[in-house]
Amino acid sequence: MRSRVDLSGVSNADGASSKGRRDIDEDFIACGQFEWARVGVLCDGMGGGELGEKASEKVARRFIEGVGEMDAMGQELLGDEESRRNHYRSLIESCHELVVTLAGGQGISGTTLTAVILISTAKAGVVCDIVNIGDSRCYRVEGRQGRLITDDHSLTGDMVRAGYIKIHEVEETSGRNVLTRNIGDEGGSRADVFTIEGDGLERFVLCCDGVWGPLHTEEGLWLPDMDEGMARSMVDEALRMGSRDNCSVLVFDLAP
Repeated sequence: MRSRVDLSGVSNADGASSKGRRDIDEDFIACGQFEWARVGVLCDGMGGGELGEKASEKVARRFIEGVGEMDAMGQELLGDEESRRNHYRSLIESCHELVVTLAGGQGISGTTLTAVILISTAKAGVVCDIVNIGDSRCYRVEGRQGRLITDDHSLTGDMVRAGYIKIHEVEETSGRNVLTRNIGDEGGSRADVFTIEGDGLERFVLCCDGVWGPLHTEEGLWLPDMDEGMARSMVDEALRMGSRDNCSVLVFDLAP
């Protein structure tokens, strides 16, 4: 079986993925490193079988390729937040087109996408861009706590933002698997894009719903005590807790 994790030798990145109780692993993790940027992407494919498997891998690789194209444009583009946002939006549009073509225009395939892009700029130093569409999540690790910094684009995500349920209640609420936005959806939905300024050593955890479902409790996201092998430990714990989905985690550090 081909690995569903391609870290490409990127420093300070740790990834793990398992098909769990499913017949096939439709998740895909990929990283890329360029002159001024490092990027980590986690995608959770949909459509069943090879469709979801291909959608997640093709979109992850296309997104990293697009970050490389942005990096090649130089420091002037990278230092301008609005220019980067426009580039990400165009890149997401091309990912939509890729998935629609893959599915033969029938709307039967799709994928989430959550990405962390670390940019070295001449003016602001290191900044971190987050791009997210779907219900895969990005957490910012603070001590031994994981603080959720992305929104779920799902029915239950809407319920959390409306105040009907708490974030730790999503796993037990009907509608948690119904997405309102994803790559390949009929409307070509936009992704959320926002920027965090780097302030020292930081760590981000990207994970699919097969992981955050069982691991995000009322106390927050469960994190292992060890730093080494953190991604595999989280995948194993999610499976031990009874996850029935594919389980994928990418741990991505700000420090090179």
